Amino acid sequence: MSERTPTSERTLVAVHGNFASARWWEELRRDPPRGWRVIAPDLPGFAGTELETEVSISAYADWLGRWLEERGVARPALLGHSLGGAVVLDFAARHPERCSGLILAASAPLGGLVTPEENYPVLEMMRGNPALLEMSLGALFPSARPAPFAGYVEDAGRMHAGHYSGNARALAAWQVDPAALRGVPVLVLGGSEDRLITPDMVRAQAGALGTEAHIFEGRGHGFPQEDPPGFRAALEGFLAALPTN
Repeated sequence: MSERTPTSERTLVAVHGNFASARWWEELRRDPPRGWRVIAPDLPGFAGTELETEVSISAYADWLGRWLEERGVARPALLGHSLGGAVVLDFAARHPERCSGLILAASAPLGGLVTPEENYPVLEMMRGNPALLEMSLGALFPSARPAPFAGYVEDAGRMHAGHYSGNARALAAWQVDPAALRGVPVLVLGGSEDRLITPDMVRAQAGALGTEAHIFEGRGHGFPQEDPPGFRAALEGFLAALPTN
């Protein structure tokens, strides 16, 4: 189905994280939850797309708003993974009337995510170093690398050069007021083996948003791709409970 095709189905918009792409949601798009269609953008500067905005979370959220308008998508549910979680949080905090619910999968914390200064040279070393990039991405899937992993590495290698350090700086500078999200249904998810967005960080985010965290045992930062059936079950339960208007 074309992303521009009108449909009576409700829409779930899946937003990828750093070093990622729309490819991460390929299985979900191919087999969406019943009664829903799933669409997924490549954010600016990812997977070889043009960097048509500044490198900041709010700029990505503004771009997402325009992307939705171009496709005539009104009040979708927004799914954001990692950096994508920050993007959908930023969008929903400023436009709560434009989304029906949020699914935060290993999302950046509400107060931002600070990368230690000593890690920035490593981020830059990943540029043009496929072996280091593959090793770093592989660490996101401690239980098993998903079948499309080689494509994930390929897409990560096509990320804009300014994103390697730029996105880490953007996440460190960003924050959102949880009060701005009051009234927006939220599902907060994390992985027990995630070393980037730890279970404690996920639980703190859920508490600030007035809900409970769902932690996938034995899974890492890439739990939606490590455990598609478990992720789908949590997602479908949340989507089924969303109001229809």
